[in-house]
Amino acid sequence: MDAYSKGNFIAEYRGVYCTKEDDASESDYTFQYFFSIEGMMKCIDANTVDCLATYANDDRNGGNSAMKVLEFNGQPHLCLFASTDISIGEEIQYDYGVDSLPRRTSTLQKCENINL
Repeated sequence: MDAYSKGNFIAEYRGVYCTKEDDASESDYTFQYFFSIEGMMKCIDANTVDCLATYANDDRNGGNSAMKVLEFNGQPHLCLFASTDISIGEEIQYDYGVDSLPRRTSTLQKCENINL
């Protein structure tokens, strides 16, 4: 039995809605999701709320889910949907879409520094 079938809603990335220029909070952007809508950069800052979607992990190869921007009553909502069937106990992952993440760049730098 699957926990989520392909296309099922998993969670909403909830938090404070702001523009990138607002610099949502003085944090290290750990739980801030930046996205573009109508040609403008926006942000959902989940640093101050409980948000299940923040527990989904990054997978640069796409993972088993995808974030979609849906608009309700003029407000964008970031919703995570299963892109494949996901089994109970399987890690939920999606591509954060940010190549400059420290874990991505540091891994590449470590690989480049290996002398074979």
